[in-house]
Amino acid sequence: MELSAIKLLVLIALVALVLRLGLLVHQRSLATKPIHGGALSQLLNLLSGMCFVAILPTVCLSVLALHPEAVNFAGLTWHPILFIVVSLGLGSFVFALLHAIVERVPLQRARGEAAGRAARGWTEEDAKTSGL
Repeated sequence: MELSAIKLLVLIALVALVLRLGLLVHQRSLATKPIHGGALSQLLNLLSGMCFVAILPTVCLSVLALHPEAVNFAGLTWHPILFIVVSLGLGSFVFALLHAIVERVPLQRARGEAAGRAARGWTEEDAKTSGL
């Protein structure tokens, strides 16, 4: 098998792995703490999780299979993997920050509604619909 074909297969495997791990992280996040900000907030949470979980597989597969060449930049020798890892980390941070901005108002509204229900107490309608 040709070297470029192997690198292509490794990249496809990396993308598939990151997509699967990102979806698992997103589903666990939703199970742990629901998102109230709608589809945009869920998308930003998914992208943040994907960027975060992509860091380790990218490093491992790059070192083990892709063997990136060193790049001379600003008089120093850098590996492209360093730029990719930093970009993924910053991407995860930016998506998480945008998610927090979008989620803030709906989360405050949901907390206020929950506090109102707790202050109201258990009503006859709650008893009938609870299934107990």
